[in-house]
This record gives sequence, structure tokens and C-alpha cells, in this order.
Amino acid sequence: RMNQGKRCWQMLKLPLRPCVEFRPLTRIRGNLNQHISQSNKPGELTHHWKWWPRLNWTNSTLVVSLHLAGLFGFWYWPRPVDLALLLSLYLVSCLGIGLGYHRLLTHRGYKCQTWLRRMLTWAGAAALQGGPARWVATHRRHHQNVDSEGDPHSPAASFFYGHVGWVMCWNARDDEDQRPLAPDVSGDDVWMRVLDRGILFTLPWALSGIFCYVIAGWRGVLWGTVIRTLGLWHVTWCVNSVCHRWGRRPNETRDGSRNVWWVGLLSLGEGWHNNHHARPASALHGWHWYEIDISGYIIRLLARSGLIWNVVRVFHGNSSLSEQSPVTQLKADNGELAE
Repeated sequence: RMNQGKRCWQMLKLPLRPCVEFRPLTRIRGNLNQHISQSNKPGELTHHWKWWPRLNWTNSTLVVSLHLAGLFGFWYWPRPVDLALLLSLYLVSCLGIGLGYHRLLTHRGYKCQTWLRRMLTWAGAAALQGGPARWVATHRRHHQNVDSEGDPHSPAASFFYGHVGWVMCWNARDDEDQRPLAPDVSGDDVWMRVLDRGILFTLPWALSGIFCYVIAGWRGVLWGTVIRTLGLWHVTWCVNSVCHRWGRRPNETRDGSRNVWWVGLLSLGEGWHNNHHARPASALHGWHWYEIDISGYIIRLLARSGLIWNVVRVFHGNSSLSEQSPVTQLKADNGELAE
């Protein structure tokens, strides 16, 4: 019994050791950040954090706050003057995106005088979709990597990502200078370059808001600026999402682009997306009488009046000529490639 008592006393004097080693929280957090930075490429997600993508907080805040502001439309119904502002500014900014940002600056579908180029670009900036160089660079990357790795807004991952998620998620290219991929957009024109400096691309949109306030007060701002911008946002995003998921494919292309008639009506001709991907350089997207292309009609009118020239029209050739790179287009226009 004496020996058993001594053994028990020795056991009680043994130092207690925890089963789990607790390290400081700061050390664990530092190791986690180091693991993320080493195992993750810019713009991608690690295996442990796929369910929580890195957000572009500036874009996400803007998108969410503008949608919340648009909810006031349920309490403040539009007056005739508000509807007039909504419709007129929607047409102006939509044509600025379609005629200016897309068909002129991105694909060089026609040429025009400097004053008209500036006017269309500023009208496009009033849609609050970014500066011209960034918009053009994003769209050119879309054509170069359409529906594959490198496409900025392919709905292959999910419909939500192709519609609005790509705007809200952070990408490594968000912090890059977009002008090398679009060297022909701004050039030395001060009126164009100012829209690519920081947040100055919001200047035309802010001026449209001031105009609506002068005409119709705060309710005019709500309908003529906020709700008009939201409407055009979703119409433009439908070209990226809906027109790569559903619709007709009359042309064989290497992507999932489709013609969607109601997107074509709302976007003034941009919904004939399969036609556009089959012949990206063409300034006319409606190839048949039943494919209503308001922007194309305006281009024809401006060409007859002499305000624009060198309009690239639909050509019927080998399908291998489709999806020509806009950079190759630029070299051909500058005489660097034989036509």
C-alpha cells in the first residue's frame, strides 16, 4: 500500500500537457494569408475559398446601391416628364454604347469626324459602364477568348456570373492599364483621354443627372438617371448572358453566341449577337429585313448624309474569317497588313 501511494503521488506531480498546441491567432492568420498568396493566381480562387470569391468592392457597392436607389420607383411613380427623360436619355446612352463604344471604337466598323466620335463616346459614358478604353479592352478580350478561359464575362460558369457577377468580382486585370489593348481609342484627344482617368468616366453620367434635376427635380433624377441606368445595364448584360445561352444560331461560329430578337429590340440592334460574332467587323448586325437593327438604320442614314464613311458591311465569305481579332483589324487599317 505504501508503494502504491508513492506511485500515485508521482503521477500527480507530472506536468500537464495539452493535447492540441494552441498557436497565437496572428500567426495562424499570417500563415493562411501566405498560403493564399502562394497558391492562388490573380483573379482565381483557392480550393478552400471557392465559395467566397474576392469582390471588387467599388463595383459591387455601385451596383448594389444603385439597385437599392431604384426601389424608390415603387413609391414615386413617374410623371409624363419623367417618362420623357427616361426614354430620351435611354436612347441617347444606348446609341452611345452601340454606335460609339461598340461598333466605332471597339470594332472600327466605320469612320467619322472627330466631333461625332467625341459626342458618341460621351453619350456612351453616360451609361455608367466605364471609360472607353476599359470598355473596349474588355470587349476585345471577349472576342479573343469567347466562351473560354480568359473571357471576361462568359456565362459558361453560371448565368449570374455572365450577367452581373463578372462586374462585381475582382479580376487581376481590374488594376491594369487598359490602353495597350486599345491604343486606338483615346490617342492624343483630350476629350477622349479624360474619360479614362480614374473616375472621370462618371462625368457624363453626373451631367445627365444634373440635367434631369433641372428639368424635373429629384423624381426626374430617379427615373431619368437611376432607373434609366439600371435598365440599360441589364439590357447590355443580357447581350453577354442571354445571347450566349438561348436563341437562334443561323451562323456557325466557334462560340455559343445566339440571336435573341427581344434583346435586339431593347438594345437597338445588339441582340443579333450570333450575326455579330460571325462578322465582328461589320457595322450592321441585322442581316435580314426581319432583324430590326435601329443602330444599323442610323448608320445607313449617317453614311448617306456623309457624316460617316468606310462603313464595313456584311460580307459573305469563308467562315474561317469570322472572329477576326480587333488588333489585326487595327493593323490592317494602319497599313501594317496587306488587305
